[in-house]
Amino acid sequence: MRGIAAHIVLNIAALFLCLGVPVLYFAGTGSLSQMPGFASFAVTGDGQEVDAVSGSSLVIPDQPSGTFYVLLNTKRHPVTASEWDDFFSEREVGVIMEDISCLAAASDPTGVQLAQRYMVRLAENQMKLTTENSLLLISRGENGLYDVIVLSR
Repeated sequence: MRGIAAHIVLNIAALFLCLGVPVLYFAGTGSLSQMPGFASFAVTGDGQEVDAVSGSSLVIPDQPSGTFYVLLNTKRHPVTASEWDDFFSEREVGVIMEDISCLAAASDPTGVQLAQRYMVRLAENQMKLTTENSLLLISRGENGLYDVIVLSR
C-alpha cells in the first residue's frame, strides 16, 4: 500500500514539473491584460494614458519612389478582390476580413519596402510577406501560385 501511495505522489510531482512549471513560468502578470474584461493601456512620457487599440505604435513608412506593379490573384480572392484593389491603390478601405500572402523579389529592395508599407497598414499578422528568388517568383506568378506580388519597375 505504501508503494502505491509513493507511486501516485511521484506521478503527480512529475506532471507538475512537466505541465505546472511551464504554465506558472509563462503565465506572468502580463497575461492578465489579454484576458476578456481587462483593459490594456500605456502611459506616454507626458503622463497621458493611451488606449492600446486607438493609437498605432507603428509608423507607416514613406511611399518609395518609382513605378510599381502589384499583381493580385483574383481567383484566390473572388469576394474581396475589389477591396484589395482599393487597398493596394492607396484608397480608403474599411476592415478587410481576410488574410493575404505577399511575395516580393529578394533582389528588389524598393518592392520589398513597398510590401512592408502595405503590411504595416494592415492588422498584425493579416499579411505574410515572403521574399523569394526572382526566378521562383516568376514561376509562381505564371502558375497562379500567389495572392499578391509586389514588383518595382
